[in-house]
Amino acid sequence: MPQKGVIIFADDRPLLTVSRYRDRVAPWFSFQLPLHELLVDLTLKEPFFRLAERGGFPVPRTLLAQNHGDLIGLRDLRPPLCVKPNSRSPAYDGSFKKAYRIETQADARLLCERVLDAVGEVIVQEWIEGSNDSIYFCLCYLRPGASVAFTGRKGRSWPPQIGVTASCWAAPEVAEELEDLTIRFFRSIGLTNGFASMEFKRDQRDGVFRFVEPTVGRIDGQVEISALCGVNLCHVGYCDAAGQPHPPLELDPTHVWRDEFRDFISARLLGAGCFYPPSHRIHNAYWRWDDPGPALLESAKAAKETLRRVI
Repeated sequence: MPQKGVIIFADDRPLLTVSRYRDRVAPWFSFQLPLHELLVDLTLKEPFFRLAERGGFPVPRTLLAQNHGDLIGLRDLRPPLCVKPNSRSPAYDGSFKKAYRIETQADARLLCERVLDAVGEVIVQEWIEGSNDSIYFCLCYLRPGASVAFTGRKGRSWPPQIGVTASCWAAPEVAEELEDLTIRFFRSIGLTNGFASMEFKRDQRDGVFRFVEPTVGRIDGQVEISALCGVNLCHVGYCDAAGQPHPPLELDPTHVWRDEFRDFISARLLGAGCFYPPSHRIHNAYWRWDDPGPALLESAKAAKETLRRVI
């Protein structure tokens, strides 16, 4: 290439690999990453929660168990509880769901023991009470000067409450509060450049937004909603890394992004229709008339998986 390429990461595995060998990659590609040790801490759940707690940021009480003896700490947590891995791995993904809601300490202990035997560590947190649409997110591209941010709200997740975004839209009514929390947290731990986002859940018991998990050094699956609404974070990050002028940005919050397959299934499971804010334009993640390939590929993958399960 006549000049450096730009890398924008979309998954933790290549992100951490390039970060580990960044000195060898840097002569050929531009990218914005924090120090490797900080990046590793922020891809693990327990170090993140400790950093947030230390800074006085709103997080649920959390227990990291690395052996059966650590599970005595469950008695200090108030049910219902959320059980999930400290980090994703083939050993975990092959046997367990992304996360679980557990109603009693006894049931949480049984599940944690199974996870410990398979993986070696497990995270347990107090569940943040709230409906599926009480989950919000703040997507940022951090810069030493003025950072660029977009705040959105999930309509539904798949699986409900604990999964990836199935539908979302802009949430300008809470943008000031969540952008301030997000940017203050990242700057408090020394992160000043590159992609960083935070997922929140509003606790219906007291109305407080609590941190759920961060994403650092890469984009999230729902990042296209920012571009649809006029704040194209990927373009901003590209221009910054390539040394080009930043594009003009103007928020238009009247768009919905949805993974049409998972959104439909989630709505059916919740016993509701696929409702969205009125007067919003809906954009599918897969099916679009000018580019039907992704929808056809996703349908073929789903059919193959269904057939495999039947067999």
